[in-house]
Amino acid sequence: MARITAKSAGLLVDEFDFSGISNSMDLAFSEDPADVTAFADSEATFIQGKPTFNFTVNGLWSTSSPDYDGEMFTDLTASSRRVGIYPGGLDEGNVGYEGATMITASPRIATIGDAIACNVTWQGESAPFRSRLIEVNTITCNGSTVVVNGTGYNLGTIAATNTIIGIWRMVELGGSGTNTIALEIQSETNDTWGSPTTQINFGTVTQSTGANGTHIVTTNTGPAASESWWRVKIQSSGTGSRTFKNYVSFGYFVT
Repeated sequence: MARITAKSAGLLVDEFDFSGISNSMDLAFSEDPADVTAFADSEATFIQGKPTFNFTVNGLWSTSSPDYDGEMFTDLTASSRRVGIYPGGLDEGNVGYEGATMITASPRIATIGDAIACNVTWQGESAPFRSRLIEVNTITCNGSTVVVNGTGYNLGTIAATNTIIGIWRMVELGGSGTNTIALEIQSETNDTWGSPTTQINFGTVTQSTGANGTHIVTTNTGPAASESWWRVKIQSSGTGSRTFKNYVSFGYFVT
């Protein structure tokens, strides 16, 4: 049986990578059943409830590079922050859990002799989904239009009763000049990619819209077709020499 240490676990909040200052993660998933027992029933009867979750992350208090404290303080009045937790780390191909959240607790703890802590509990706003990092890549623009196709992953067919979801996090921008980067998620019946279908189109990010990092969440109805292979297509263009560091997560949930 494979054993995976938690020493490299990853934490993504919107377009921020806070893996470097978090040191403990607790993921709690639940579906509260509803009691529908009637007088005529011979035993208690329940129906499945709605799924929910809590993410609790213990971390280190940081006010710059990254400004974990500042972002978490902003989150006290924010909703639908996209939190992604990847127990095995942020390497491409790794499995994790994603969800839209709001903060329910965010204590700062200072004890003599210990590092100052910033611990956060996020309450899920909607159903979580099991995700996979299908693209982890830094694109370097070279002054011309370049198309890069990512590695294909056999993730199985997805029924029309499901909603597919992609999260593009552009976490870091470097270089100089004018550039545009566009991403989409494609599907195909096999790994030859003779005639791929675009299932999710994220649109484009420029050096202006991505100056401080950005994240885009896009959904679509499950294709209900024979396509079981999935990949990311990236197109960069422009005259500059910008670099764009990207994490792309993909999964689905029951509609």
